Amino acid sequence: MWPMKPSEDSRIVMNEWIPKRTIGSIPLNGLRTFEVVARYMSLKRAAEELNVTPSAVSHRLRVLERILGCKLIQRQGSEMCLTENGRMLAPALAEGFGTIVSAVGNLRPG
Repeated sequence: MWPMKPSEDSRIVMNEWIPKRTIGSIPLNGLRTFEVVARYMSLKRAAEELNVTPSAVSHRLRVLERILGCKLIQRQGSEMCLTENGRMLAPALAEGFGTIVSAVGNLRPG
């Protein structure tokens, strides 16, 4: 039983109430996972880079898609392609994560 009734601005994801599309409700590991999958177009290669199993990659993608309320990847057997939403999101994430990596690389010890 849920401790409180959800508002119209929330939804249930993985047994938790999640506010719709607030930055705090979007898992960073899901965004990172999607960015890597979009780059390689392979769950196996993404799993290798992220040091998780392909099953974990698939799970993270499903959770992210559920939270965002849209499909990012169209799967047909072992083939996959980005949806229109996925094609829009992937370059923004690649740029954002690239900026983070660059900023971290510029940090000075001490």
